[in-house]
Amino acid sequence: MKTNLLALLTLAAAAITPSLASADAAATCKGCHNGSVAPAVDALKAKFKTADELVAGAKASTNPMMKPMQGDEAKLKAAAAEIYK
Repeated sequence: MKTNLLALLTLAAAAITPSLASADAAATCKGCHNGSVAPAVDALKAKFKTADELVAGAKASTNPMMKPMQGDEAKLKAAAAEIYK
């Protein structure tokens, strides 16, 4: 019974993960870029004039908190596009 429940929960989690990843990519950034942990989104928009500049800045960042995002250029581009709407 426990094995079946675990398998069902794992399957459900795998099924919803892609939809969570594509929903509001900028929300991932806003979790830290709130002005207290990292520069606020408005400050980033002032520093980087285009979405491409923001992506390049994120990839060039030496902050260790940016490491997980630097490997996912598609997510960086999606977040930048949402920010610069």
